[in-house]
Amino acid sequence: MPRDRDPNRIVFVLPHYGVGGAEKQLANLILHRPPNAKDFDVVTITFLAASSADVTNRFERAGATNVLVDRGVLSFPRFFYRLVRVVAYLRPTVVSTILDSSVGAWGRLAAVLTGVPLIVHSDRLLATEGSRVHYLLRPFLDRRTNRFLPNATAIADRLVGDGVPRSKIVVMPNGVDLDVFDPDRAKSMRGALGLGDDAVVLGYLGRFAPFKRVDLLVRAVLRLAPEDRPDHLLLAGDGPTMPEVRELVDADPWLRQHCTFLGTIDDTPSFLASIDYLVLPSESEGLPNVVLEAMAMCRPVVSTRVSDVPVLVDNTGFLADPSDDGSLADAILAMQRQGVEGRARLAGLARKRIEAYYSIDVAAKRFWDAHTELLDAYLAKGSD
Repeated sequence: MPRDRDPNRIVFVLPHYGVGGAEKQLANLILHRPPNAKDFDVVTITFLAASSADVTNRFERAGATNVLVDRGVLSFPRFFYRLVRVVAYLRPTVVSTILDSSVGAWGRLAAVLTGVPLIVHSDRLLATEGSRVHYLLRPFLDRRTNRFLPNATAIADRLVGDGVPRSKIVVMPNGVDLDVFDPDRAKSMRGALGLGDDAVVLGYLGRFAPFKRVDLLVRAVLRLAPEDRPDHLLLAGDGPTMPEVRELVDADPWLRQHCTFLGTIDDTPSFLASIDYLVLPSESEGLPNVVLEAMAMCRPVVSTRVSDVPVLVDNTGFLADPSDDGSLADAILAMQRQGVEGRARLAGLARKRIEAYYSIDVAAKRFWDAHTELLDAYLAKGSD
C-alpha cells in the first residue's frame, strides 16, 4: 500500500445533510458500527449546505467529520477542482459514494483521479437518474468500482443488466433503530393537530418528487366513496411537486377539509405514531426507510409494487400496481375495511418482521463488513 494512504480513513460522499432517507440511514450506520469498524476515521464530503439540524447532529454524534464542497455556490470547474483537491488531501484508502447521479459520478471520478485504491458505491434507487454526462461516465466508473451496495435485489438486477459483474454486488438492506422507532415511546401529534383518537388517519411521509406520485395518492382517495375514505390525510414532506398536489387538494371541498400538509418534519416517530397506516404511492424505490420505520412503529403499509417493497410488506399490508390510481384506491379500501382490530393484527406482524430482519445493528454489521473485507484483502495483498 502506498505510504501516503491512511488505512483507517474512509470517506463517504453524499448529497448533503438533509432529511432524505439515505442520509439518515448513513448516519445510523456510522453511529452503530460494529467493533471491527470502530477505529475508522470517518469523513463525509457533501455537495450542498446542510438543510437539517437534526441530520447534522446525527452525523456529529456518530463521530463523522464533514467537508462541504458546495456545488450551490461554485461553478462546476471550481467545484470539481476543489473536490479532487479535498479527496487528495484526505488520502483515504476507501471512498464510498451514497446515491447515484451527481454524487456517484463526481465522487467516484475524484477517487479515480486521485488514485484511491478502493471505491464503493451505494445505489439506492431502482430507476437511474442524472445528466447525459453522468450516463456517459457511468460505464467507466462502474469498471473502476470495487463493490456495489444496493439496498434492494431489484437494483442489483438492474446493475447486472447494466454490465456490473454479479460478484461485485452485495445487497445491503436498510436497517431501523428499534429503540428510536418504538411505538411505546413515541408521542402522537394528534392532539396538536386537532385529530381525535378515533379518527382513521392515512399518512404519507417523503419527498414530493415526480416519481413519488403523491398526486396518485390524492386521486386514489377521491375514487372512494366518502364513507370509505379515511377520516384524515396527513402529508409530510416537501419538494417540486408540492404545488401540483396542493392544487389538487384545493380543488376539492372534501380534501380541503380532510387533508393537512405538514411540510418537512424531523420527528418521524411522532408522525408515524399519529397515523393509522402509511401509503407509499411511488413509481420507483430501493428499499424505502419510511416503510421500514412505519412497520417498526406498528403501522401497516399500503404500497405500490416497486422494487423489494412487496417482499418487505408481504402479508403485513396491501399492495397496488404502480401508476394506477384505481388499484391504489382498492388497496386503501382494503386497509380501511380491516378496521381497528385487523390493522392491529397487521401491525404486530410488521413489527416482528423488522425485529427479525431489519434492525440497525444487523444492517450496520453487513454494511461495515462489506467495507472492511475489501480493505483487509487490499492490505493483505500490499503486505505480500
